[in-house]
Amino acid sequence: MSNHITHTQRRVGTLAVALVGLTLGLGTAARSEERAATMTHVTGSFDVKVSPLTDDGGNAFGRMALDKKYHGELEAAAVGQMLSSRSETGGAYVALERVTGTLQGRSGTFELVHRGEMTSSSQTIEIWVVTGSGTGQLAGISGRMGIRIEAGGKHFYDFDYELPAAAGVATTKP
Repeated sequence: MSNHITHTQRRVGTLAVALVGLTLGLGTAARSEERAATMTHVTGSFDVKVSPLTDDGGNAFGRMALDKKYHGELEAAAVGQMLSSRSETGGAYVALERVTGTLQGRSGTFELVHRGEMTSSSQTIEIWVVTGSGTGQLAGISGRMGIRIEAGGKHFYDFDYELPAAAGVATTKP
């Protein structure tokens, strides 16, 4: 038997590797699309009160208390803390908040973590549900939230979330 690989064998081998890669890639893409399809989207407004917390001396960061009220398909109150930093050209913040209320008829609590960076020309804000933080009928919740500040300073949220199916709880998509 020869160790010689013909041009045709090499092309078939390359094609097989490409097909396996494509199949694996399509499987991953299909799973991502399937997960996105199971996410539920809700939107509404929220009010926020930000209050400075006392500095324990020498801290280079601003520390604030958050008090929020969510309205819409998420009817909830939230409390949290934010730590921020500013410079002449930008700033950043991190925050944690505990949300307590009702999300599309399911009651419980969950926590959100924020990370944001701002410059004079752009801003990036990421907010996601803390894994394992859901309680009550919101146990197992996962997801991401976006915020918008529109004309007049009115705040809005866009929340894409997923909850595991619970025994005896109907799951319907709006």
